[in-house]
Amino acid sequence: MASLPGGGGEALAIGKSRRRPLFACLRFGRLALVSYVVAIGTWTLLGPAPLAGRTVTPDRAAPAARGGPAGPATPLTVSVDGLAASLRATGTVGDALAGLGLPVPTDGLSSPADAALRPGHRILVDRGIPVTLLDGGRPMATRARGTVAELLSAERIDLGPLDLVDRAPSAKLSAGDVVRITRIADNEVTVLEDVPFGVRFLPDADLDRGTQLVVMPGQPGLVTKTYLVRVVDGQDVDRTFLASLELVAPVEEVRRLGVRSPRAPAEIEAIIREAAARNGADPEQLLRVAWCESRFNPSAYNASGASGLFQFMPRTWAANSVRAGYAGASPFDPVAAANVAAWMFARGSASLWSCR
Repeated sequence: MASLPGGGGEALAIGKSRRRPLFACLRFGRLALVSYVVAIGTWTLLGPAPLAGRTVTPDRAAPAARGGPAGPATPLTVSVDGLAASLRATGTVGDALAGLGLPVPTDGLSSPADAALRPGHRILVDRGIPVTLLDGGRPMATRARGTVAELLSAERIDLGPLDLVDRAPSAKLSAGDVVRITRIADNEVTVLEDVPFGVRFLPDADLDRGTQLVVMPGQPGLVTKTYLVRVVDGQDVDRTFLASLELVAPVEEVRRLGVRSPRAPAEIEAIIREAAARNGADPEQLLRVAWCESRFNPSAYNASGASGLFQFMPRTWAANSVRAGYAGASPFDPVAAANVAAWMFARGSASLWSCR
């Protein structure tokens, strides 16, 4: 039994010696994994071909466009209308602007576009102040510097002889100004137009009054007319007649026009003829007026107050019915109306009626 402690210690020592190689392998593996991660990160940041892909910068793109080898990038500053940005580029001033996606201006550039870049180079681009140009009603936002004349020249605006600009060419421009150009042109225009035909009436006693019968139809003529048309901003605003040339003459239309009074109902006609005979008036005239005013209707009434067979107005009836001997009678009474009208017609008052 005394040998048991010594034997157990020997077994423990043997177990520890067997586990040492395993622990060493694990430590080596962890160290290798950490080294690999560090190496990959370093390669991604500094290697010639990053895993995420290469981004072409302006300083590399410019020499490639010229076909030359890429040189070292030069630190510089580009300021556009007062807004500055620092960058690195190679080549010329124009290459630096093109690399930024900016058009190379023909003026307002602090250095020539073909000047070589140098360290600390400061490129100033002055595109002018923002203005709006209204050309013939079409708005265009642009930038300009100086005067109205310089703006028109920069935008290559040609003015016609009648065109108007709302301010003087020498006027100085300010930010936000609106310069309006009104386009005006005078054009000669020739058009083909119809000429209406006239109508000639032939009185016909065999037709009822108001009836028309075409004997010979008319034909419109044809004429060319020339006008001077003023166009303002694309819209016709005025037209002046210049000349005309008749191509086809119009043909007059001939119509028969009835003048016969339509036949009145027998009772109404008898009343009117008896009144005309009693007062010395023309019965045919009385029949024409009665037909024109009321179509022989003793009960006719108009919103103006005209009433009866002859459409007497209230004041006219009140004044003349007494004189004709029909005081108190109604204008709707055909006998009274016919006699008052005949009495007035016989005394020259027919002009009070538009129908005669």
